[in-house]
Amino acid sequence: MSTPLWAADTMRQVITPSDDSIVLESLPSGPRISTPTTPTNTRSLASQLERVQSLLTIARQQGDPRYLGYADAQLRVLLAKHPADLGTQLLQARLLQANHRFDAAERVLNTLLAAPSAVHSEAALMSASIALVQGRYAHAMERCHQLTGLAMLPFSLICQAQVQGATGQASEALARLNALPAKQLGLTTDQRTWWRLSQADMADRLGSDNSAEDDYREAAAAGSAEAVAAYADWLFWQGRARDSLSLLAPWTAHDGLLSSLTRAEQQLGLSKPAAAHKQQALGRWQAFLARGEPGHERELATFYLDVMQEPATALRLAQRNWTVQRETADYRIYIRAALAQSAKKDLAILAKWQASTKFEDVR
Repeated sequence: MSTPLWAADTMRQVITPSDDSIVLESLPSGPRISTPTTPTNTRSLASQLERVQSLLTIARQQGDPRYLGYADAQLRVLLAKHPADLGTQLLQARLLQANHRFDAAERVLNTLLAAPSAVHSEAALMSASIALVQGRYAHAMERCHQLTGLAMLPFSLICQAQVQGATGQASEALARLNALPAKQLGLTTDQRTWWRLSQADMADRLGSDNSAEDDYREAAAAGSAEAVAAYADWLFWQGRARDSLSLLAPWTAHDGLLSSLTRAEQQLGLSKPAAAHKQQALGRWQAFLARGEPGHERELATFYLDVMQEPATALRLAQRNWTVQRETADYRIYIRAALAQSAKKDLAILAKWQASTKFEDVR
């Protein structure tokens, strides 16, 4: 993500703590993972790819971007040595996706999908996921239908339901997802989290609070940062800021979740921890922008709207985010920022999009 010119003065000022008790960064405790940047010749390609995949998994579960850097360093070496290897290319697409470089990821996936191969189904599912995030629903459904064979049937059904749930058929799609035999599908923990978050999102948009909470709670219990963020956000907007705070308290090392924690503290009138966490989060977001990394405009927009109370900055970030991704949370932060600024043009853009896609949201 390149730093917007309009944000340069507001967001890239150096943070100087007012006293030594203010912490700008807290790293997770526990053993450090050795991350050599050059894989040894004695290790097989398969084991090296498994190593990179494990780093991507940690990055996703913990929301820690350092592991994306570790994965990138190792994957660059493998791509140089094995540029034609399908597994290496698939991991390249996955890393690009994790870094919000969706167009670049899609180019790699299109190459993999050009001919039948052992990674065809994985590539099709990843392409469908990217298309869903971007709001390209026809393309996403096309990819869902490429998930063929008995082993891929659950993924094809969930994938199709996700598209239908975003295009005017949320009630029907949610019913189909709820009818799937959870225990018989043989899904991994990550796959079950993906499924549960899909159900929770649809139930939330339909106003089915009990169903939404059941799915959010089960997804968050698996311990991934994405699921915790979704559940904590839902709790906050249900007027349950204290429950949201309790869920977020262990996640101060995660930038987006630290911002959400600060918002909950402000809502509860916890001025001292809120002030400390606000300065800590601001310092991290400014450092992120200074590095020029892609993605996270949604989290930034939320931070500037709800924590910093700078709706103009939040709207510009939400506008930028909308050009990249269009999930429920992206729609909601954009419309909230537009309403805060009485931005009629932006509200018209969202109304036109909602009418054309039949996207449903009772919130």
